[in-house]
Amino acid sequence: MSKITFACVTIDSADFRTLADFYVKLLGGRIVREFGGHGVAVGVPGTDINLNFQNADGYSPPVWPEEPGKQQQMAHLDFLVDDLDAAVSRAAELGAVKAPQQFIPEITVMLDPAGHPFCLIPMENAE
Repeated sequence: MSKITFACVTIDSADFRTLADFYVKLLGGRIVREFGGHGVAVGVPGTDINLNFQNADGYSPPVWPEEPGKQQQMAHLDFLVDDLDAAVSRAAELGAVKAPQQFIPEITVMLDPAGHPFCLIPMENAE
């Protein structure tokens, strides 16, 4: 049987460097690998996981919440936070925006600079 090991999550955008820089600052990570001008890998502190960022020709940001006939999200990232208000403020300072619709009062959905949704979840709500 062949062993399969999780390597990373790759996120598309129109400008991978700007998006990678946002997540470097948000997570306190660093760029750990360059992919020949086509993308980068950002190391996520405290884990062995990388978030990779690459450009996609004709990139169209997802619409959230989903709308029929519009670009839909394919996945989203969840981040545990110890102070939700501070995390929302920090993400906004770095270029994210709070999604106009929120569905779970204990969780805040943000949109990164490329329009990808991500959730900020208080650690006490992670169970």
